[in-house]
Amino acid sequence: MAENERRYVQKVRAASVEVTKRRILDAATDLLSREPAQGINVDRIAREAGVARSTVYVAFESRTGLFQALARDFLDEQGFDRLVAAARHPDARQALVGSLREGTRLYANGRDLGRALFSLSLLDPDAAEAIVVLEHGRAPAMRALAQRLKDQGYLRRGIGVTEASDVLWVLTSFDTFDQLFTGRGLSETTVAKRVVAMAERELLVDGEGETS
Repeated sequence: MAENERRYVQKVRAASVEVTKRRILDAATDLLSREPAQGINVDRIAREAGVARSTVYVAFESRTGLFQALARDFLDEQGFDRLVAAARHPDARQALVGSLREGTRLYANGRDLGRALFSLSLLDPDAAEAIVVLEHGRAPAMRALAQRLKDQGYLRRGIGVTEASDVLWVLTSFDTFDQLFTGRGLSETTVAKRVVAMAERELLVDGEGETS
């Protein structure tokens, strides 16, 4: 087989693998969103995706691997890159407000799958690995943002970096979002306003809540 032909075959195979993974992830996402209490049933996901059970394991290696892939897909599909970009704003206060808004948007857009994953993680060790992926880097990111707020003179007197990072940890959690969005029936926009207002009033100098 000529080198060009070999490369073409490899490219076609790789594309086929990615299509199969996409079908499996879509099937798992749909089932979890519709029936979160059922958890991940590999046989059922395989049937929904139109593949053999063994194909799921070939694609993701294990049930844990499938959960981890679901979490990564959740972040990619809901635009985690937009949250990261907002958090990188050079002005720490703008970074705070922007990242809180983007975090709310991300959770709202993927609310059904997010709620299923967080709920299942309490009982299913494999699902808990999805949360490791979803929460990866959040704690150090909150501390870094708190440090930037302090360095730029935004933190209220008496509020230290550790306390500020703890407050940000709570405000950026899925639980906080879902208590307001589902528990209180607030819209995405209103949830974002509430969370930004709480952050500003609790942490920032002359925090008056969201004004724009």
